[in-house]
Amino acid sequence: VLSCNCFDFLMPSPEAALAATTAHSKDVHVQPAPAGSLLVIGHITLEMPRKTPTETFYGGGFGLQQTSKEPKELRFSAGPTQLRFPIMSEETEDDVHASVDKDVGFDKEKGYVTLAENVKRMDPFSYQGKDQANNEKRLGDYSQAQQWPGDFSIWVEDAGNPYDKFNLLKSQYPRDLLVETFEPHFGGGQGLVIRDPWAKNFFNVEEAPGALVDTLRACSATGDGQASNTLAVIGLQYKVRASQAIAPIAAFYTKCLQAAVDETPCSCTVHLSPVKGFHQTLTFTQDAQAPTSNAGLICIYASSEEQFHKAFEACSSKSGFSGGSLASAEFQLNACFDPTSGKAVVPLKHVIRSPKHPECPVKA
Repeated sequence: VLSCNCFDFLMPSPEAALAATTAHSKDVHVQPAPAGSLLVIGHITLEMPRKTPTETFYGGGFGLQQTSKEPKELRFSAGPTQLRFPIMSEETEDDVHASVDKDVGFDKEKGYVTLAENVKRMDPFSYQGKDQANNEKRLGDYSQAQQWPGDFSIWVEDAGNPYDKFNLLKSQYPRDLLVETFEPHFGGGQGLVIRDPWAKNFFNVEEAPGALVDTLRACSATGDGQASNTLAVIGLQYKVRASQAIAPIAAFYTKCLQAAVDETPCSCTVHLSPVKGFHQTLTFTQDAQAPTSNAGLICIYASSEEQFHKAFEACSSKSGFSGGSLASAEFQLNACFDPTSGKAVVPLKHVIRSPKHPECPVKA
């Protein structure tokens, strides 16, 4: 006769499976979030040049659902966090179906397409497109593609899904979208390093611990019951060039935003937790090669009205404060600034919101 302990071993409960994952992993995202954690990253906003390649990459590759039909901004949900992309250039039908040469790939001297070229065209996994000039033209002005100065960490249910989808899409872009694989933290399919079509933004994609899949999916911002393979933006890494920037960044989040932060000489990690078992992070790390471009915008929700009110009181008199009110349940900051000197440390715009804001993806 099997005992209950034997059944627990053969078919562990979700709680037991999560406890086992937590005990055997050092990954911060499976550890309990500390007291004082913010609620959730509501959205990240990055400008993109063209609608169609952006829509194909995020909607077709990651399988993210669009949550808005704004004519000049694409919005996709990855769990409770939205990825928002204001589109900077209008597209014409010719731009979408760009063609710069009717007979590209045709050897005019020989008078035919070579056998090797024909073989390539029959294999979508090795052939990168009949006309790379067309693919470049479709992407528009690269300078309009905003770069996040770090990496996105994304948890999925099945890593084979984006692997297959991005391989199928590769012929539509002038460069590989899958650039590397890595050993996953929690087993399952191999981890993937994916870059966007403009080679500006990078995504580390791996399978979530199985014990957390239901918890993560329950936090979906779409609320339509559809089961997306992409579960969450579990972490954001933001690189800064100077190690001297780490201490004022940590002070900004602890003193101004009232957040729980872990700090080392070369990094600081801001903790967020929309529900028990879901531990999201925003980590600033020192990197001498970090890009210095405008980094877009991040929206963060406070975990309580009290935390939001204290953050508003700490920020509203600072030079970086750019608008908002307690009544509107949000305020805006032009940058991450040193709370002592008021000087901007990193050019990342912030929107700070109350959990009572009507767009809050986490409902009490």
